[in-house]
Amino acid sequence: MKKLKKFEIPMNQVIDTGPSEIVEKFLDVSEIENEKNHSLVRIDINMIEYPLFTKSTSKKKNQIIRYFFNRSKEAYIQVNPTSGDYIPGELEERVFIALLKIMRDKRYNNMFYTTISEILTNMGIAQDSFKGFYGRISKALIRLSQTSYTFKNSLYSNKIKGIIEEQINTNIMNIHMISVKQAQESEKELFTDRRIKEVIKVSISEHFYDNIIRKGYLVYDSQLLLSMDNPITRALYMLINKLRFNRMYIKVLSINLIKRIPLSENIQKIGRTIKVIEKSCQELKKMNLIENYTVIKNSKWMESEFEFYFNESHNELKQTYFYDDKNHFDNLLITHTDSGVDLKSDGNHQFEAVKAETVDRIPTNEKLEEILKRLPSKARELKTLPKVIKDGIRQYGFEHIKFVAEYIKVQRVSNIRSYMIQALSKGWAEDYILQQKKNTAEKAKNNNLKLLEIDTEVLAEKRIDENKFLEINAFWEKFTPEIKSKIERDAYNDYILMCGVEGKIQKMAFNAAKDKIIKDYLMKNISKYTAQESKISKNNFEEAMSKENIEIIEMTSAEVDRNEILESLKTKKDIIEINTAQESKNIEIKRIYKNMSMFQLDLLDLLEGENIKEVNKIIRLLGITKFFEGELGRLHLVLEYNEDEESVIKIKSLN
Repeated sequence: MKKLKKFEIPMNQVIDTGPSEIVEKFLDVSEIENEKNHSLVRIDINMIEYPLFTKSTSKKKNQIIRYFFNRSKEAYIQVNPTSGDYIPGELEERVFIALLKIMRDKRYNNMFYTTISEILTNMGIAQDSFKGFYGRISKALIRLSQTSYTFKNSLYSNKIKGIIEEQINTNIMNIHMISVKQAQESEKELFTDRRIKEVIKVSISEHFYDNIIRKGYLVYDSQLLLSMDNPITRALYMLINKLRFNRMYIKVLSINLIKRIPLSENIQKIGRTIKVIEKSCQELKKMNLIENYTVIKNSKWMESEFEFYFNESHNELKQTYFYDDKNHFDNLLITHTDSGVDLKSDGNHQFEAVKAETVDRIPTNEKLEEILKRLPSKARELKTLPKVIKDGIRQYGFEHIKFVAEYIKVQRVSNIRSYMIQALSKGWAEDYILQQKKNTAEKAKNNNLKLLEIDTEVLAEKRIDENKFLEINAFWEKFTPEIKSKIERDAYNDYILMCGVEGKIQKMAFNAAKDKIIKDYLMKNISKYTAQESKISKNNFEEAMSKENIEIIEMTSAEVDRNEILESLKTKKDIIEINTAQESKNIEIKRIYKNMSMFQLDLLDLLEGENIKEVNKIIRLLGITKFFEGELGRLHLVLEYNEDEESVIKIKSLN
């Protein structure tokens, strides 16, 4: 009974407001993750995640539906039809998918012109059936433009990389029906075909359009979506593809699917609703869009779950969709000189803004050739390297990859592809890049100044002057061989910590730049923990350094930034707590992690010595569920990862 409360759903609230009716539904949503190519469309994340198009076959006029996303009602979406009309449903969704396809054909211009015949063609309607659809499509377009949506703490915006924390009132799109008589002079050419009596000027609303041209979208095949006669199957397919990302297996509560599609959540008829979802699962399996599925009833239907299984071909198809669409879009950015139509009043300012933001991250053949020139000559023989380079340009930018290529050539590595992947992900070339940029800036100021070589006198991160660096050298000379060996070990451990992994490549990289890394490490610590402002005598310094239990330098410098001190103290406190806890195997850590990988890395360190197979199972499970509670050998684990919030690691000995 306790488990049932966790998913207990309050009854829908229907408020009689006279001519209008508001239906409130609670959605327990935790996360607000060739010819065929020509049919690819970008669908805004909000349209996949939220029920903007109803699946109900019993719509009512003037019925306003409000979907809540938390129990405090602080986050919701409200769908408001125009007076005397219905909210958008199955037909409007199909029309909108067709419009997205047309927008793609019109070079992703925010404002474009179309006709009802063009919409019907892109919907896959046979031409001999057009006549019976004209009136219905006209009404659907009006409904799409006149229905308003109220987003309160729920609208995702890729522009700000998160949820807009305010109330947003918007429609999906705006339309303007234009006849020959109403057309402006610049629009007359749209009627050169005398059979065209009316054109439709379409403008996708700003919030949705921004997500489509940035990264707030997923790519789907519009022909595939429109071939699905069942709107529930279409919604389920788009939703589970969003939820799984690239995982081969996901498990979802039935009630979550019911509410996100959405379907009837009547508790007495929950079993029947689950049968409806199962029918759609069977259709997806027949279409080879999932490999398999299972329904787990548990003790009651309200607690049931759906398991979905995929294979590598599904990931390959998804990746192909993404890259085909991305390449098409990048080519448009490269060649974009106008708004996509020859009308002077049509300026696609958003598109130009995206071009300005992303031009350095568009992988062209010219950029690929430039990178290959900077790499060792044998790089051209590697067939898989161009993909790594193009992916790197997309993620890090062309200028960054150029410097990394130069760095790889300097290092004279044998496995170029593997080293490039590691250098990019671990930031091995950061010092080199900083130095090269500094040299370039100095050369711009004085053309006669030669580029400086990278050596141990360059401290890029702190930019400490030469006198301080000479002081570090003086300190270094005072150390005994034993102390130097200890500092070298500490520098190596610090370097491996920054890399995040220890292997043959990391050891080679450390040895190749050992002197610089050691001096950088020493400089970093001295700049933070200078012992005294007055000079230390050689004897006193060596005496202090010879004591193994005393830190090399104490935190007394007034020059140290207060925030850096607090951060350092916090880090030391975490380490002390972890180490103390490890001795008794009673560990409790509460901290904010930058990403799941850092959380998993800490966990691997803490569980060192335990059954590695079982530990790996837990690590993989965490990647899916973000939560685990159970036993590992003689340990009881409670693990919870919260993105951008405090995460928890509790390890308690059962002895």
